[in-house]
Amino acid sequence: MFFTCLAVIMAAFLLLVGLGPDRLPFPPEAEFSDAVTSHWTNALFLRRSVLEDHAWPLWRPLIMSGQPFAANPLNMVWYPPQWLVFLLPPTLHLNVLIWLHLVLAGIGAWAWSRVTGLRPWAAALVGLGYAFAPRLIASVGAGHLDLVYAAAWPPWLLWAIHRMVEPAASRRAGLWVALIAALCFLADVRLSAYVFVTAAVYLLWRWWNIRKLRSRSGMRRLGSPVVCAVLLAAGLTAIQWVPLLLMRTDLSRSTLTLKDAAVNSLSAGQWIGLLIGNHGGSWETLVYVGVSTLALAIAALLMRPRELALWGVLLLLIMLYAMGDRFILWTALNRLVPPLRWWRGPPRVWLIAALIFPYLAGWGAQLLVEHPPDQKVARLGVVAVLSGGMACGLFSTLALSSQLKLSAALGTFALPGVALVMLLAIFGKLPARTLIMGFALVVVVDVLWIDRTLVEGRGEDEWLKPYRALAEYLDQSGATRVYSPSYSLPQQAAVYWNIPQFDGVDPFQMESYVQVAEAATGVRANGYSVTIPAYKPHNTGESGQQSESEVLAAANRDAAINPRLLGQWLVSHVVSAFEIDANGLVLEARIGDVYVYRNVFAPDADLSWHGPNRVTVRVSRPYTGTLYAVAGGRWKDERGEGLPGLPGAVDGSTQTWSFVYDTSEVWIGLLVSGALVGLATLGWWTVLRD
Repeated sequence: MFFTCLAVIMAAFLLLVGLGPDRLPFPPEAEFSDAVTSHWTNALFLRRSVLEDHAWPLWRPLIMSGQPFAANPLNMVWYPPQWLVFLLPPTLHLNVLIWLHLVLAGIGAWAWSRVTGLRPWAAALVGLGYAFAPRLIASVGAGHLDLVYAAAWPPWLLWAIHRMVEPAASRRAGLWVALIAALCFLADVRLSAYVFVTAAVYLLWRWWNIRKLRSRSGMRRLGSPVVCAVLLAAGLTAIQWVPLLLMRTDLSRSTLTLKDAAVNSLSAGQWIGLLIGNHGGSWETLVYVGVSTLALAIAALLMRPRELALWGVLLLLIMLYAMGDRFILWTALNRLVPPLRWWRGPPRVWLIAALIFPYLAGWGAQLLVEHPPDQKVARLGVVAVLSGGMACGLFSTLALSSQLKLSAALGTFALPGVALVMLLAIFGKLPARTLIMGFALVVVVDVLWIDRTLVEGRGEDEWLKPYRALAEYLDQSGATRVYSPSYSLPQQAAVYWNIPQFDGVDPFQMESYVQVAEAATGVRANGYSVTIPAYKPHNTGESGQQSESEVLAAANRDAAINPRLLGQWLVSHVVSAFEIDANGLVLEARIGDVYVYRNVFAPDADLSWHGPNRVTVRVSRPYTGTLYAVAGGRWKDERGEGLPGLPGAVDGSTQTWSFVYDTSEVWIGLLVSGALVGLATLGWWTVLRD
């Protein structure tokens, strides 16, 4: 019953915010979304490569002069649900996966809650509270779909660990732990690290609280399945992490500084967001879990401090870690273990808190109903919360309406709402089931009140079709590779119309290419940047009134472009929202508000791609110097020999040169995968024999 209701409610919510079959999520009032820029283009490229080119894409030639595709975790090439794109159009595919993973998240939270002792309605509160958690819905709006997919698996992993760490544990539970952990990792490497730490702590907590398992035989009986599960999970994901390890030193992410990694760190003042949600605000720093959820979670910790101590401690550590370089915990860990800087953006750990808070709220609701405190102090406390909440709601609505959105001010009334149900529970005025339903209703209304302001759907008429004229002109003009200093040719349009770009948006960048791009574009990033070129607001004195596209259009207009170096990278056209005066760039056309320049230093060359992993370069006339057909990666020529110098370098004096992407990273990954899966299988066979 709960599963069906959650699926229907989630589908209705997504449709109401505009996520129909032909629309993708955006943050309200924002012009860009990672769902369009990254995930739609990734799904489209994967679909075309397999269905049209009949090749598994290890390389993508369309952005940043080409980059590894399958090795990039953001592309989720090895994540099984992503393969649904072979059956559905990319837009519908993404919306189905969003719905599916949010439903899975809620069902997983329900299942975990039930095995830990919560009643069905209290577990339903947990499931609904997590599936509609504002931080999770904000990730949908921002287009951080990899995080949404990965967030579906933590409750299932905790459920499987709970089943595995029991006096009479199911032998299949370890298999579930491995499979779920693998899915979480393949969905998003970054969030999975936080999930695995939480799961390991939970496993140790469960083991310590079961006296029978603390004996030597109990430790041995539990230890073997745990080791086998870890080996199997590592084996199932080796196809992703082995190529990533092989090229880790080549990536610009390996040079992250503490300042780069601490982006969006929360300040102490931002914790007011636990009480007042930032409706339509920043998705990276959103900490609101629902003030009703917060009140019930605090009640649970006060009523059962010993049994629920683990989750209180974890929440405190998560809060301190999310403050990044504004608190010593994150700074000390990242100084001690520099690779942790790869997990850029400390507040993303709050996605774990988005599960813990509803779980504690479920316990708070159940304890208040089944074991209401009879102390006079408790009753007075709830009355104080009720009256104080009403006062806060009225004050926020009347006095802070100029600083807060009205929707945010009205949301504070959820506190007196939940306090009223608490009061009814303490005085025992209603049946237990009715009271828990009342708690669940308040929690759901509370989170939906903010959720509706965090995401909206937009169609192709807004994010694709406006660029048709420009893309078709470049295609008809025989553009070999295009560069735009002002993002005038968005990534989704370039990928859709198969126009290779020198620039691009993706955190997976080769350090050698970043250096070349900085020299060619004249734009040097102040630290780590997910875009090439980096963008900074132009000092116009009116940046506060500028839209995002206007900021991008002016950001790099003073940069000294190097057309000769761009020519070496086969950049035949430069498109810009502003006029460019540079030797070698000749104005060829103006499409709408975009200036199209031809680069006279670009050779008369042709890149013929035979699927994503093979390319032939043809130069019509001799060219003095060196051309670069691709950036980075591991390539071999038609004789199977590695290319000298910077990978992808082609001697311009040669008329034709063909080469293929080196697949050794895949075979090494498969070899490691086979070995680890084999060890895990042998270990489980030994356990079953004993």
